[in-house]
Amino acid sequence: MGKRIGILMVFLLLAWLDAGAKEKDAAPLYKTAEAKHFTQVEGVELTPAFGDYFYAELRAELKKSKMAADVIGEGEAVDDADAAQSIVVVGTITEYKKGNVVTSSLIGFGVGARSLKMDADVQRRSDKKNLCTMHIHVKIEPRWDEKTMAKFAAQQVVKDMKKDLKPQAQ
Repeated sequence: MGKRIGILMVFLLLAWLDAGAKEKDAAPLYKTAEAKHFTQVEGVELTPAFGDYFYAELRAELKKSKMAADVIGEGEAVDDADAAQSIVVVGTITEYKKGNVVTSSLIGFGVGARSLKMDADVQRRSDKKNLCTMHIHVKIEPRWDEKTMAKFAAQQVVKDMKKDLKPQAQ
């Protein structure tokens, strides 16, 4: 009986490892992905550097996600043949609250946290068709800096993209 359980465990382990390998080797959904700098609505009080932090983090997260074969810089050219299988991520930062360190320390549970809201769209490059729309809301500790907030926001954008986007027909 113990020998059967051991063989079953080995079989399950091998099946699990094979499934993980297939997931890693999956072909990218898109030829290229381009991230653009997000705009800010009037009244959002973030430093000018935040836009650059977020842009860099979004590109890094897109590369890590392997959703596209290549992540290109803002405004880079794409072959016309690849434009239909290419995406562009655009968005707007709609709200930012600085948070309060004292309130966060005394109460906790997310009260007093920094809050960032943004709307993002993923568009097909060739015809600007909207493939998905995301409403991102990130909360972090008020002690953390803007670089950390940018990283969390970029991770959330890519996570939502992976959930919402479907493979494109050739």
